[in-house]
Amino acid sequence: MRKHLFPLLVCFGLATVSLTAAGQESTQYPIEIADFQKWQKFPAECAGYRRSTVRAYAPEFSNYSVTYHSFGSTLKNAVTLFFYPRPSDSSAQLQKEVSAVLNAYEDAYLVSRRQIKLEAKGKTYDAAVITFEFSDTVDGSRQPLSSQLLLVFLEKGTFKVRSTSLAEQADAAEAAVLELLQCVAWST
Repeated sequence: MRKHLFPLLVCFGLATVSLTAAGQESTQYPIEIADFQKWQKFPAECAGYRRSTVRAYAPEFSNYSVTYHSFGSTLKNAVTLFFYPRPSDSSAQLQKEVSAVLNAYEDAYLVSRRQIKLEAKGKTYDAAVITFEFSDTVDGSRQPLSSQLLLVFLEKGTFKVRSTSLAEQADAAEAAVLELLQCVAWST
């Protein structure tokens, strides 16, 4: 399944609300959330990014994402922060995440894989950073893109970042994402 970036915005299907046979509403996920109630954790603007959408993938925010886009500069970068339960096998989950990116784009390839340390609220976390490159349509033309997958296995959950930028802006995007992570509450 191929995803398109318009511009650098990964498209997801939105939920529909349907009526069950008993006449009660049931939600089919994913669904875009307008009244998130956690805005203090995810400011509308920070570090050159503007928050755009919040999506739930399961009830009670057990699995959700918050998307930010760079603005006001020449950097074109879409960043989605994902929060979901911690799997029992973290190395299998990491491989599943890598495979999902490689399978989403016909010309995707793995550029690098490394570990970094992230700090939040006085604690240090190990993070896997995997960088990919592929081509996709941005601003009406096919362009080379760089995409990073950052994965942190927290005590009770998983924090994943997908950042996609023009390939020529990969270093600037990585530095900007690290700044973004300093002003959102990803570790709690």
